[in-house]
Amino acid sequence: MKNKLSPFSLLNPGKLKVLLSLGVKGYLADRGWFDAYRTKSAIDENGKAIPWVTYSFIDFIGDRISKEHDVFEFGSGNSTRFYAARAKSVVSVEHDQGWFEQSSKLNLPNVDMIQCDLQPGGDYSRSATRTGKRFHIIIVDGRDRVNCCKNALDALTDDGIVVLDDSERAKYKQAFYFFESNGFKHLPFTGMAPGAIISKCTSIFYRPSNCLGI
Repeated sequence: MKNKLSPFSLLNPGKLKVLLSLGVKGYLADRGWFDAYRTKSAIDENGKAIPWVTYSFIDFIGDRISKEHDVFEFGSGNSTRFYAARAKSVVSVEHDQGWFEQSSKLNLPNVDMIQCDLQPGGDYSRSATRTGKRFHIIIVDGRDRVNCCKNALDALTDDGIVVLDDSERAKYKQAFYFFESNGFKHLPFTGMAPGAIISKCTSIFYRPSNCLGI
């Protein structure tokens, strides 16, 4: 009977050395990926809160959001801290009562939290519109994402943009067709995200004249 080989026995010493070194040097170590993986939270190399989106998008958006921008996000958490530190205001909606209560404890002066029960195509997806406000940036990173994207336009400023996370997923393809039919262009940011072991994509949908100067 042949002995079973462990996965590491299939690696030559050079490859194994490189893999073991990734925790102390290189891109993932520099970005704080291993701490994010260990703590199961979206944090950067300094332990500060960041969104659970691709690093390439974080690099792009971080310096472009200003205190002139109002942000709405479907889904809250460390992303709320990140956007609140840069934007004029942030409104976040949560369908889960427990997570809503936890996010409300952030107690940030420029953040408003909304709790709304989830029903596909229901009030949750219309939460931004129901505020009666218009937002420069709408982040879709919660549930019922295609409907959230479709309803976002009614709450978007003329120069506003919509961000869709996990946009590589086939079930969100309808959102692409919707934005294209409404004159939006698509800018994808593909790559690694905090603590995630697979590549993903975060997409911006924008019109020629937009608040981020794209």
